[in-house]
Amino acid sequence: MDTLNNNQVLTTIMDLLNTSLTPVRFVDSQRMQSPVKHDANLASCKARLEALVADLQSNYAKWQIAQQRGTALCYAIEARKTRCYDNANAEAGYYPEDLVKPCDKLAIITSIFVDIFTNTREILRQLRALTLLAGVASNVIFYRTWKLTQFVSFTEDLLKRYKQESLVKQHVMQNIAHSTCRGKLISYTTAWEFPEHVDAYVNLVFLLLAEEVRRK
Repeated sequence: MDTLNNNQVLTTIMDLLNTSLTPVRFVDSQRMQSPVKHDANLASCKARLEALVADLQSNYAKWQIAQQRGTALCYAIEARKTRCYDNANAEAGYYPEDLVKPCDKLAIITSIFVDIFTNTREILRQLRALTLLAGVASNVIFYRTWKLTQFVSFTEDLLKRYKQESLVKQHVMQNIAHSTCRGKLISYTTAWEFPEHVDAYVNLVFLLLAEEVRRK
């Protein structure tokens, strides 16, 4: 059974590496044939594309940091709530004073995800505008294998994932402190710690993106 699972994982990875999103290495003679260096309009498009890609990568780095900090806060809230269940303090109830600070911090962290979603939506708008501006040049390969339309497709999928995951984070933030049983509390922490939408696949595609735009 383990061998079968390993084979399935290997097959999935190979399928990803064979998709159009996968960068391939070009020999120097092929790279020198790129028309970008000899066309001012294409050079301008590439410069703008570089800035937008850098923004995408920066936003994802911020997302990962917020994810880690939020996980730590969820565990802190879980620990405080668990003590309430164990002690059954009638005066404090399920909302001890030391619960306020981590909840406030979690709300701030959650707002970061919303900001990243909003920023990514703007990046997508600019990428689409850049594609229209480029016209037939949108079929030009600016780096190694990706055309402008592939950057747009990547960002469209990323935006959907950011939106879905952001909604999950908001739901956890709004409800974790109100949990009245241990099982529900754990489910909220788990939902935050193990994201369903901005997952290992997204991390892999960002690695492919980094390889695509990496300068020699």
